[in-house]
Amino acid sequence: MLGTAAKSSIPRKDGPWLHAWHDPVASIKAKSECVRLVDLNGDSSNILLVADERDKKMRVYKGTSVVSEHQLLDQPVSMCVFYTSDSSSSTPAIGIAGGPYVFIYRHLRPYFKFTLPFVDLDPQDESIWAEMDSGNVDAEAGWQMLQQARDSGAVMSSWSLDLLSMEDEMARAQYVAGKRGVEHKQHTVVTCMETLRKDTDAEDAVSSLVIGTENNQVLILDPSGAKVICHASLPSTPSILAVTGLYDIEWRIVVACRDGKLYTIKSGEMKGQAVVQGTVIELETQPNALARIEKSIYVTTMDAQLSCYHIKGRKLFSVALPAPATCTGVAKISRSRVVEALIVSLANGEVRLYNGKHLIHVMQFDDVVVAMRWGQMGREQNSCAFIGRSGSLTLKMMSRQANLEKSGADSGPPAEQDVPLRVPKKTKLYVEQSEREVDNAIHMHRVFQRDLCKLRLTTARSYVKIITSGEAGVSTG
Repeated sequence: MLGTAAKSSIPRKDGPWLHAWHDPVASIKAKSECVRLVDLNGDSSNILLVADERDKKMRVYKGTSVVSEHQLLDQPVSMCVFYTSDSSSSTPAIGIAGGPYVFIYRHLRPYFKFTLPFVDLDPQDESIWAEMDSGNVDAEAGWQMLQQARDSGAVMSSWSLDLLSMEDEMARAQYVAGKRGVEHKQHTVVTCMETLRKDTDAEDAVSSLVIGTENNQVLILDPSGAKVICHASLPSTPSILAVTGLYDIEWRIVVACRDGKLYTIKSGEMKGQAVVQGTVIELETQPNALARIEKSIYVTTMDAQLSCYHIKGRKLFSVALPAPATCTGVAKISRSRVVEALIVSLANGEVRLYNGKHLIHVMQFDDVVVAMRWGQMGREQNSCAFIGRSGSLTLKMMSRQANLEKSGADSGPPAEQDVPLRVPKKTKLYVEQSEREVDNAIHMHRVFQRDLCKLRLTTARSYVKIITSGEAGVSTG
């Protein structure tokens, strides 16, 4: 159980949440992909790992204190914890992606470095650099040839882009001279990373790293992290991954890409085969967070919308948020039955808890939460770590009496329905007249029939009076 520490200015009305600890000066800059809760020592007491982007360090929190800090070798993009063997005494490995590498740590020490496969160069780009390397073409002619190749639609390598960006002729000549004798290879970089369990759905099961790269590839590594055992190509660069299933049985990866679309990769008929499904979910704006709960895909977009889709691509519902979302997480509570709820952090400081489209609770923070991680902290099963934009760190626990069922949510129409609209005067007058006619329909009909009878009677009397007075002419045949 986490101990209570310094007082916090966070409101005490936290609903199902229990406040555990708050550090306003933790000075952490990280996103959700770089925050993990893991049993690192095998004593069933989880610790908090944070890969800090500001100072490129991995911080280890045990309870409420930092027990160690470790310098990272590159700017962290994502951090994952995975097991390489099914031995009961095995400790997890930590994979930290940065640039074209995945640095694997064991016992908090660097152990292995996986390098992403090189990208195939465009034939035009490769031939031009080969000509410049052999001396058949000088730097100025090669620069012009690269411009023509770029205008014709050829994919430029990093060398070519650097050369084309130079305006000084002398600088271009020096750059080409420096590349002579150097093997021309094109690196790619990691954009996102998650884990895929091998054969059992347990916390300490053997798992593999799933990596998204800048060159539109999704790679699955073997459990040791040494080689690629499966890969798939996408039309755009992957930015967020949501992985479910088991590699040896059946798995599915939902990928949010930079073109504003959601693609699905699933296991093929043969082991090691990946199939990109034809069903593509096209979003109205760019996605900024993605989560998978059972057969539903939850995605928040930059236009302050929370949308839910079935894995087949059918849209189930959409919820308008009061502010754009910053990150999401999945709260999984196992009691008599497993309940999964969606945690959504907003740019106005709110942290909302949803079960489906039902809003369970709203918690207000003094800071905007930009990263979160749900899991076991210490020996408390249902905990969540929140990191604020200012660098603060907050730990919350879910109450054991918390009701996250849909029945616990407020039923009926939303509160916004009772807010009156600004109606123009003419429209308001027309609506009031229509309401008056509906309310007094019977009385108005009786008055109309009475007036109609009076009109008929008056007309008949006038006709009789004209006939008797002889004023009307009588025709004779």
